[in-house]
Amino acid sequence: MFRRFLWLGAEVLAFLVVSFPSPSKAEGQEPVAPGTLVVEVAGRTQCMLSRKCSIAPVPLHPVTEVLVEPGSRVKKGQALVKLDDDESKADVRAKQAALECAGLVLQETRRHLAAAEKAYRTGALPEQSYYESRVAALKAEKVERAAKALLDSARAELEHYEVVAQIDGVVSWLNVHPGMVSRPGTTVWGEILDLREIDVHCALTLEQVEQVRVGQTGDVKKKGRNDVFGTGRVVFVGIAVDSKNALVPVHLRLLNPDERLRSEEAVHVRFTIDPTVSAAK
Repeated sequence: MFRRFLWLGAEVLAFLVVSFPSPSKAEGQEPVAPGTLVVEVAGRTQCMLSRKCSIAPVPLHPVTEVLVEPGSRVKKGQALVKLDDDESKADVRAKQAALECAGLVLQETRRHLAAAEKAYRTGALPEQSYYESRVAALKAEKVERAAKALLDSARAELEHYEVVAQIDGVVSWLNVHPGMVSRPGTTVWGEILDLREIDVHCALTLEQVEQVRVGQTGDVKKKGRNDVFGTGRVVFVGIAVDSKNALVPVHLRLLNPDERLRSEEAVHVRFTIDPTVSAAK
């Protein structure tokens, strides 16, 4: 009876060994060297700040045309939304006419000054009259410069009536329609994101973060999948501990050329830390 019990125990042990593989050889993970520290934490993707921009109005005027929609891929400088610019165009025309008038006045004062100089040299024109002609010409030059500056300002203002993309990317969301009037500085109509390079934000305990440094790599996996999506590089290790959860923020950056990773997507980050490198650090 005792021998039969030992035989049954050996069979059960053999079954357990075959059924449950070593953690270092689990599906979707590369074997790691003995003593290597593996840290896996939850993370969330974030669009890089330099690769996102808002779509928002500048002047307080009605929308006349919307040229894109959510999901549209746009280029930097591409027109997105047009506003009613009749008043601004009329202002440009008025300032253009004022500049032309100032130019005519300057032309005549210069002609008069040339004649006055001739007469002054021959003694036919009093000195006072000559200097009055010079002052008139100088004032005409200043008036023309001021008129040109006003025209340039009006033209620059006119550019604000066409909202353009500030970066290459995809319109993530958009909420604007013809006829809408929105107050500048308090309204955002939409957002453009460029996810060809993306950040992953995660948080580590104090013990874990001691093993992580800027420039170190980490594998990023989509939630619910074991295969590695891509390898990112640490670009930021927090210098303060979050008082709510006692964790330290860590940011990775990785290439996402096909934009298969979306912004605000839940992922897992796996750091494989060589103990010899950690000790050297």
